[in-house]
Amino acid sequence: MSAPLANSGRGLRRQFELSIGHVPLRLQMTDAQLFGAASARYSAFTDANAAPISIALNDDSPPNITPADFEYEFEGAALRACSTGIRFDGVGNEYALDSLLRILLSWQLLSHQGFLLHAATVIRDGKAYIFTGRSGAGKSTVASLSPEGSVLTDEISLLRRENGVWLAYGTPFWGEFRAAGSNTSAPVAGIFRLLQAPENRVTVLSPMATLRTLLPNVLFFSAAAEANRRLLEILSQAVTQISGYNLAFRRNSAFWEVLPL
Repeated sequence: MSAPLANSGRGLRRQFELSIGHVPLRLQMTDAQLFGAASARYSAFTDANAAPISIALNDDSPPNITPADFEYEFEGAALRACSTGIRFDGVGNEYALDSLLRILLSWQLLSHQGFLLHAATVIRDGKAYIFTGRSGAGKSTVASLSPEGSVLTDEISLLRRENGVWLAYGTPFWGEFRAAGSNTSAPVAGIFRLLQAPENRVTVLSPMATLRTLLPNVLFFSAAAEANRRLLEILSQAVTQISGYNLAFRRNSAFWEVLPL
């Protein structure tokens, strides 16, 4: 990991647009170093095709007194979203920006029938296989054992229901495997809970068991009761429409042989 970027090089306000999971965003900032780092980090996700949501970074103007719809602080950086706009303050480096974007997306996806999940997503035969589990369960291992170019993400997966179909999107949020993510999507074939075992084996989960698998692995940061109710509604719909499985695997590529088509 490189050293944190100093908040230097201020000048003209720069902006660039990106789209993650078809959620269009526009980042606006005056820090030239941060702009360069962010532009490189999200270079594969710049195909925003709708009116973007503007985010002002480290804006020197006083905070708006309009009540916030959602706000969150993380390691000295702060996110505030209200009817008049969204701002990120205290963003000193690309890693803080990356964290705030994840937090914001977890909230924005509520209005898009979607959610973020600690999971690796791999494309096979045009379908997305979602591999989730506790830290160390093997998400990065699954990514490393998958064919080159097939990994949408090895750490944070984005799922959305569009036109009656659940799709998995690549994200620029990588993990240990450092898969930079692929800016594409595919219909979800299933959600697989990773379990280390001496042999490869798949067992079907009930919708309720799949929901219990998802809940500790969903990224969500709002304490608001209505936001949490909406999230549970989305997850409950997902587990009734997406097949869930336990995947016991030996940490080798032979696990693909036992997966349902």
